Parts: sequence; structure tokens; C-alpha cells
Amino acid sequence: MMSIVKLISDKLNSSIENKGSGSLVVSGGSSPISIFEELSNIDLSWSKVFLTLVDDRLVEPDHKDSNQKLLHKHLIKNKAKNINFYPLTENFLSNTEFKKPFDVTLIGMGEDGHFASLFPDMINQYEAFDINATPKILTTLPKGNPLIPRITMNLSLIMESLNIILLVKGKAKQNIFEKAKQEQKLPIHHLIKNRNRNFFIEKAND
Repeated sequence: MMSIVKLISDKLNSSIENKGSGSLVVSGGSSPISIFEELSNIDLSWSKVFLTLVDDRLVEPDHKDSNQKLLHKHLIKNKAKNINFYPLTENFLSNTEFKKPFDVTLIGMGEDGHFASLFPDMINQYEAFDINATPKILTTLPKGNPLIPRITMNLSLIMESLNIILLVKGKAKQNIFEKAKQEQKLPIHHLIKNRNRNFFIEKAND
């Protein structure tokens, strides 16, 4: 995974040098854990990096299913312990410190083609999937596995990223990714369709 770690650290370093700070948006789940662990040991001006989640489960921060807890366990430690972490909340966009566009957004994909907490049964929701919708934070009813209410960036907000890295881990997800290039009912189709610059696909075996 060193190539992805180097890509992320290089982009953040460049932003810090040019703008004085960098921003990193990440997903939870198992796919990025090894990347988080490696990043936490990278020499970087972490105190100048702003971090948030692309989505989370609406549970207490110390709950076993919380993406916040996952980040504190695997990323916000070692050399990265001074990173500026902001939980994803409904009023996140009013935060004047966390500037857009985001420098790097790292997301995974589920076997149903969902990314962030944008699921197949939300495909027809304009504010969730339309690229022209106002960038915003959505909350959902219980969805996914575990079946828990969610909070998520919508597609148009995710697209306000200078660089997007999509992790496609395992053969089953790789097959879904290939299908999604044509099938509009798969959520990830709408990211693939609308993103053609600075979009990095990292395929990895289980």
C-alpha cells in the first residue's frame, strides 16, 4: 500500500507548502486500515493537516461501530497524533477552518456498490446523487451492515476534492466496480461517470 500512502503524503505536503495547510477526508471500514497505520508513521507536518470523515455511523464516538473510534485507533496516533480532527456533523460545512476543495479524499466501496453512506436505495434522491445538487451533509435511516443510521457527504460535496482515491479491495468488489461502469443502479457508477481527473483507483486482493 506504500504507493497510496506516498500519494496521500505527497499531496498533503504540497498543499502545506503552497497553502499553509492540507486536508484529508477518509472513509471507515476495514479497507483503509493498513493505509491509516502506515500514514500514522509518516514524517509530515501533521499539525497543519485537517482530517474528517466522508461518512460515519450515528453512534457514540467510543462505540465499536464508530468511524471516529476507528480513526483514533489506527491513524490519530504516533507521528500523526497532532492532526486536526473534526468529526462529521450536520453543521460541518459551517467550519471555516476546514477549507474546500479538499486536498485528498480516500473512500472505499461496498459489495452493493455503495460508497460513503450513499446506498442503492438512495439512487433516485436528487440531493444524494445529482452532481448539480448543493454540496451538503445528509443523515439517513438505518442502512448497511451494521444496520445503523448514518451521516454522509453527498456526491457533489465529495466531488469538491482535488484528488479522490477509491479503494476496491477483493475480487467481489472488483467485479462490482467493472459492472458499475455501465450500471446506473450501482451507486459507485455515479462517481465513476462524473470523475475523470485526479481519480485514482487502487485495486487490492483480500
